[in-house]
Amino acid sequence: MSAVTSPKAKGASKERSIANLLWDRGCAVLRGCSSGGGVRKRFVPDVVAICRGQVLVLELKYRARRAAIRVEGEKVEGLLEFASRAGGRAYVLAKFGRGPWKVFEVGGPGAISINGDMYDRAPELDHLLASIFNKQLI
Repeated sequence: MSAVTSPKAKGASKERSIANLLWDRGCAVLRGCSSGGGVRKRFVPDVVAICRGQVLVLELKYRARRAAIRVEGEKVEGLLEFASRAGGRAYVLAKFGRGPWKVFEVGGPGAISINGDMYDRAPELDHLLASIFNKQLI
């Protein structure tokens, strides 16, 4: 198998990984075709998961090193609009290197910046899923 090298291929690989994880945890999952590709008139989130009736609209951001992550205002507004139409909540999932996926709920319009300190304080994806499925973390 060849190594994943291009940023688009790396992003798609991370999206597939999260989609598979959410599916394995019992969620219904869709990965947005051409998510982030800028080729559509409508915003397409990276991943949409329905977990026990709760709709999670997800934008994934990965950095190999601890460098600031920025989500542009237009993308944030698209996330919020999609979540509103779906009756769900918008989240940014961020990951630095081999660290865990961390959850940032999108509270309103405008660009989002995530630095290392914010990442350290944010809840892990497992905590969000545990709250949805009402299970204790093992």
